[in-house]
Amino acid sequence: MDTPTLVGTGFVVLGAVVWIVCAVYAYQNAPRLGRNAWLWTIICLIFGPLGLMVLFVLPKREHASGSAHHAQAKKTEQEALYEVPKKKH
Repeated sequence: MDTPTLVGTGFVVLGAVVWIVCAVYAYQNAPRLGRNAWLWTIICLIFGPLGLMVLFVLPKREHASGSAHHAQAKKTEQEALYEVPKKKH
């Protein structure tokens, strides 16, 4: 059995697993950062951890058309959930 070839194969398999994990992580987190999930999955499949680093370094992108209003409405809904009811005397 040729040990250097076996070790090399192990590193290739490990590298492939890391690349796939980076792509899955990018797919899950890209929408949260305002990015296209499928595009960043493909980018991370090609570039691996480097693509994932770029995804997190880029500034968050706000959604177009009324995103500020939607974010404010959502924040208001969340605040209403945690608002302490006032006692009536």
